[in-house]
Amino acid sequence: MQPTIPLDAIYTATEAAERLRVTRRTIIKLGRDLGACSKISDEYLFSEKDLLDIWQAQRAMPTSSQGRAVNVKAFLSDLRLQRSLVSLTQKKRRRP
Repeated sequence: MQPTIPLDAIYTATEAAERLRVTRRTIIKLGRDLGACSKISDEYLFSEKDLLDIWQAQRAMPTSSQGRAVNVKAFLSDLRLQRSLVSLTQKKRRRP
């Protein structure tokens, strides 16, 4: 069975960090926090889409010419969405 979507270029953590001009440690932390990386053994790998997701998540909040924040929907990754849904649906413990 052939895949319907071709696989983008795959980058190691070092290559991805160079591409986004951050440290290797930062790219791994961002990738893990956003769910935008793959881990095989002890190596973190990033696709082109992963790098775009990380880039979008790190964008600065736009401001108007008067210096007020403009109302823009924030980027919510699938991982963050899943975590927030789980926390909302879990039954809270009662304290004795």
